[in-house]
Amino acid sequence: MLRNSYLPRFCVAILALAVAGCGSSTSNSNQPKPTGLKKRVLLSNAAANTVNLLDAQKDTFTTKNFSVPSAPKMLTAKGTTIALDDVGSEITIIDNATEAVTFNAAIGDQPFDIAISPDGKNAWAAMRNFGFVQSVDTTTGVARPVIRIGNARRLVMSPNGTKLLVFVDPQAQAPPNTHTFFVVDTATSAVQTVTDATHLDQPFTAVFGASETQAFVLNCGQECGGASASVVSVDFTNPAATFAPALPIAVPGATVGLLNGTTLYVAGTAVPTTGPGPACPLSRCGTLTAINTTALTAGTPVPITDGDHEKMVFTNSRLYVGANGCSVEPGSAANTVRGCLTIFNTSSPGTKFPLESSFRQNFDVTGLQPISGRNVIYIVQGGELDIFDTNTDALASGVTQLDIVGKAMDAVLIDP
Repeated sequence: MLRNSYLPRFCVAILALAVAGCGSSTSNSNQPKPTGLKKRVLLSNAAANTVNLLDAQKDTFTTKNFSVPSAPKMLTAKGTTIALDDVGSEITIIDNATEAVTFNAAIGDQPFDIAISPDGKNAWAAMRNFGFVQSVDTTTGVARPVIRIGNARRLVMSPNGTKLLVFVDPQAQAPPNTHTFFVVDTATSAVQTVTDATHLDQPFTAVFGASETQAFVLNCGQECGGASASVVSVDFTNPAATFAPALPIAVPGATVGLLNGTTLYVAGTAVPTTGPGPACPLSRCGTLTAINTTALTAGTPVPITDGDHEKMVFTNSRLYVGANGCSVEPGSAANTVRGCLTIFNTSSPGTKFPLESSFRQNFDVTGLQPISGRNVIYIVQGGELDIFDTNTDALASGVTQLDIVGKAMDAVLIDP
C-alpha cells in the first residue's frame, strides 16, 4: 500500500541510517569464520524471520542463526550477502566472514527485488510501489539517493557491475512502457530509457552476454498481457540501442533464462497453455527453449511444468527450472504429487518431473542452490528443503533430509 506522505518516512530513514553508520562496517573477509566450517549455506526461513547457517559438507543445521525479517531472496558476492525484506523497507547485510548481520539498511520503500555488485560493495533494490531504484553501500549500510523509475520490479546486474537493467511490473503498465526497459549507470546513476515497439513486448528480464552493454532481453508477451513472447539481443552502448535479429526470436514463453556457452535456455508458459497431448505429458505445460546465440535461432521447445518460471540453475549437465503456481498432479506413489520442478538433462536430453510429498502446503520452487565440489543441489520447494543428487535426479541417498520448522524460502552458498 502506498503511504500518504513520503517526507516523514524519509526523515525516519535518514535518522536510522545515521545511527547505522555509527556501527561496525563489514570486516576483513580473511578473518577466520567463527564456526570453522569450510562450506556454508545460508537458508532463509520466512515464518521464523531468521536465516540459518547450514554445514553444506554434512548437510546439517548449525546453532548459528541470524535475525532477518522475512527473506524471500538472498544474493552473495565477495564475502557479503544481502537479503530482501518483503514486509518492511530495508535490506539486511550479512558479513560472511564474521557470520554476523552488520546492517539492517533502511531504504525508501518495500523492496520487490534486489541485486548485488560483483565486488559485494553495493546492494540495489527495486521499490515498485513508490517507483524507486536505490543503492546501498554494504560497507556502511548507508543508502544513496533514490532513482525514480515507475513500477520498478526486477533488476539484472551486468557481469562487471557497471550497468543495472531495470524492468517494470507488466501488470501496472500502459504504453509506451509495455515496450520499455531501463539501463542504470551504477557509477553515475544516469538512466537510459530503451523503448522499441517492434522488438520489445512486455520485456520481463534479461541475461547478459559477453559485454557490459549487450544483453538478451526476454519478452514475456502473452503471459504478461502482451502479444508475443520472444527473445532479442540488445546492444545499449549508444543512446540509440541496436537490436538483433531484425525481428525477435519467437518462443512460446520467456520469463527466465540462463546462458551456457553459446546456448541461451529460456523458460516460460504460453498463453493459452498446452496439454495434455503429444507435446505435453502433463495436464498443462510450460516450455523450455534452447537458443543458439551465434545463429540467433531457436530450437524445438521442450515441455516443462507450467506456472510462473523465475528460477533456473545449471549444474552437472542439468538444468533445474522452478516455477510458482504450477498445476499440481497426483504422483505415481501414494501421498505424492508432481510439483513445480523440472530437471532437463542437456547431455543426454531428457526431462524429469520429480515427486514430492502431497502434505506440503504449496509446491512452489523458491530456491535452487548447487553445492560446489559435490553432486548435490539444495532445492527449496513448498517451504521445505530437499537435498537432491544431481546424478540420479532424486533425493540424495545416504543423506538425512532436513525438517524445516517454519517456511524455507531461499538458499545461498557463501563458500567456493
